[in-house]
Amino acid sequence: MNILILNWRDIEHPEAGGAEVHLFEIFSRLVANYGHSVTLLTTRFKGCEERTICRGIEVLRYGSNYTFNRQSPSFIKKLLKDRRFDCIVDDVNKLPFYSNKRFPGIPCCAFFHHLFGKTVFQLTNFPMALYVYLTEKRYGRGYGKTPCCAVSKSTADELLKQGVDGGNLTVIENGIDIDKYCPNDVVVREDDMLLYVGRLKKYKRVDYILEAMSALSREGRAVRLAVVGTGDDLPRLKKYAAELGLSDRVDFAGFVDEDKKIEYLRRSAIFVTASEKEGWGITNIEASACATPVVANNAPGLRDSVVDNETGLLYKENDVASLTESLRKLLDDIELRGRIGARGRMWAEKFSWDASARRVEEWLLKIVRAK
Repeated sequence: MNILILNWRDIEHPEAGGAEVHLFEIFSRLVANYGHSVTLLTTRFKGCEERTICRGIEVLRYGSNYTFNRQSPSFIKKLLKDRRFDCIVDDVNKLPFYSNKRFPGIPCCAFFHHLFGKTVFQLTNFPMALYVYLTEKRYGRGYGKTPCCAVSKSTADELLKQGVDGGNLTVIENGIDIDKYCPNDVVVREDDMLLYVGRLKKYKRVDYILEAMSALSREGRAVRLAVVGTGDDLPRLKKYAAELGLSDRVDFAGFVDEDKKIEYLRRSAIFVTASEKEGWGITNIEASACATPVVANNAPGLRDSVVDNETGLLYKENDVASLTESLRKLLDDIELRGRIGARGRMWAEKFSWDASARRVEEWLLKIVRAK
């Protein structure tokens, strides 16, 4: 197949995130393992090359965040003058492209990582947030009969509510490198260490973790927290940690490379994520792969990547008292942590990028053949 993908960013973009990791992990394997040709049409960023090859994927950069959505059809038309594509994939992240409407003669499909819903109002200014919120409400009208793929059951359920046809909806979960993310008996677990890994955005609710730590500290528990990642909520979180008297117990480690992140996952006693909403919660799977028990909010996406009382504990949605109790339960029971960690490793082994890529290839071939 000759595949064209539309995404707002590529993996080298300074603001690349989980959607871009997913794109390159999956589609680079379609190039390397299955011999398909993949072209990514995306936006420019400062200092970038207009055309490059990244992990076997041809990356073409045009337009900007403010113009790409409107200009992408004209970019595609220029490409179609001397190229033939077997399918077009809309990798939907914030805003859709509706290639299915603009190029009905070519098999089109769409990937959905998660819907923002009301959390988008915590991410951007009100006019833009309202635009994204209302756009998501029209996904059923725009993509209703188009083959769509969600990365979790929670995202699929949200798409169904928006009117996307269930008969055209497939779930293919994200993967991880299960050989790289693994336990290491040489690394010593630190029984008092909690860990958060991810972007620092308000909707990620790292402040809830701080509040739970404060409650545990008042009980005389000297727990520590490592916060790995960066984002615009960092100044507020640092200030809040100081107000709670936790400055000496919270390590804001910032961005770290993958090897360092894996070291943190292996060292920590408990991995904690309190986000109000995720597409899948891939860091939960990474923690489980390292045999680290997870405590997670019982929220969309996170509840898909954690098996309650098996690979971790899901606490009552957005409830700090329930979060605190879940942490207390695991901190008090080292044998429980060990059992959950072992089961978590077995659970994580089900999710590899190779397996996900194979399922995506089968899905795309079915779409192309049907058309």
